[in-house]
Parts: sequence; C-alpha cells; structure tokens
Amino acid sequence: MNLNDYSSATRAKVLVYGAPKTGKTALVGKLAEHFTLHWMDLENGIKTLLNPVILDPKFRKNVNVISIPDHRLYPIAIDTVREVIRGGVKKICSSHGKINCPICAKDAEAKHSELDLAKFGANDILVIDSLSQLANSAMNKGILKELQKPGGEEYKKTFTDYAVQGSLMEQVLSFIQVVDINVVAISHELESESLEGREKIVPVAGTRNFSLNSAKYFDSVVHCAVVNKQHRAYSSSTYSPTIITGSRLAVDVDEKKGGELSLLSLFQRG
Repeated sequence: MNLNDYSSATRAKVLVYGAPKTGKTALVGKLAEHFTLHWMDLENGIKTLLNPVILDPKFRKNVNVISIPDHRLYPIAIDTVREVIRGGVKKICSSHGKINCPICAKDAEAKHSELDLAKFGANDILVIDSLSQLANSAMNKGILKELQKPGGEEYKKTFTDYAVQGSLMEQVLSFIQVVDINVVAISHELESESLEGREKIVPVAGTRNFSLNSAKYFDSVVHCAVVNKQHRAYSSSTYSPTIITGSRLAVDVDEKKGGELSLLSLFQRG
C-alpha cells in the first residue's frame, strides 16, 4: 500500500501521564463524547467520570467499564490485559477481573464484560488505566509465592524479579505498538536519569530504565500538569527538556484556542 493508505488505516496509540489529580482521567474520559471507550479499570479511576461536570451523563453509555480489582496478593491485571491484547473473544467478570472466571460462571447474577479487539473499528478506543498499576501487577505476579509466605511483606526484590516484570511489560507494550486499534494508556510520573545524566520526568511503566524508554511504543505522549491553578496538557516534543512528551502528529493538545483541553486531534486521521 502507499503512504496515503497507511495513514488512513493506522490507529492512534496515546500515552497520558502526570502526577495524581492533574486531570488525566478527565482528559481521556472526554473522548467518550466522540468514541466508544473500552475502559480497563485497574484502580477505580473510572469514578472520576461519574462527576457530571467532567462527563455529561448522556455520554456514559459510550464507556464500557471492565473492572479489574488488582492488588498485591491478587495480581490479575497483567494476565487479563495480556490476554485481551492478544486478541479473540474475552469474557471478563466484574467481581474478579478474570477471563472465563470459573466462580462467576456458576453465578447467574454475575456481571461480565466482553471484549474482542477484532471487532474494534475507528470509533473504538481501548483504555488501560493505569500503566503504573499494570507494572505493579507484573511485579507482584513474579513474586507472588514470596509474598504469600509468612513475613512476605518484607521480601526484597531481586534483579531477576525486575527482569520478569520488564519482560511482561514489554509483551504488553509491544502488542499495543503493532495492534491496529486505538489505544490510550494512563500512567503516573517519576524521575529517571537519562543517558546524558539529566533527571527527566517519565511515565511509570516499571523500573526507571524501562520507564525512560516506554514512550517509544506510542504515537503521542501527553503530560498533564496543574499550572496557575489550571489543568494543562502538553504533547509537543519541545515542551520541556526535562519532561518526556511528543507526538508523531504536528499537534499540541495544549493549544486550546478558547476551547477545552482535548485529545481529539490525536485521533483525527487525514
């Protein structure tokens, strides 16, 4: 195919990150006004969208919530997200966030969500909230046997544990990079030292070194912040030398021009 065909066929992969309470969920949730969001909720962040000021209730029907109650002793998120990304019809229970859950299969009143990435079109977006919790899940999966032992809370992670976490996260992010669907991943921020020895603010995706390189898997990386008591979001590669941002599109989401902050321009394909 020629470049024109490639441009119109390729979906957007966007990473939105920042410190807590900087408007990340609200910014992504606004996309429900134009798209169907399949929201994999790993840490109850979806509650933000119940605020009618943030998302008009008439658009709630456009948000398909997939609850994944991940925690230290139940690291289900990394398995469920990996399986969803690999494709095929996935039936996920709301109580446990598990695919084909044997417990909920016996409960006639159990609630489930169904995902099949092969059926996603241009108006569907897979949301992973959050990448930082997914990285925690990947680590906890690798050390679960140690955590379950008496005194497991004192377990000190080894180089091998971090290597396992990195391998699991690389599997997920490499799938995101190549799968032909729209994806938004939400994450938090941390400081990581670059090759130049300069501290940089990067999205959390595991270890500091892995997080430093996580932006390569996405078309656009958006940083959210509160500036002068206002929520702001930046995607320009020239925004800051110490904060990872950038987009393969000639777009800066902070150029509001009198309107609201929006990610919509990152999903517009010419």
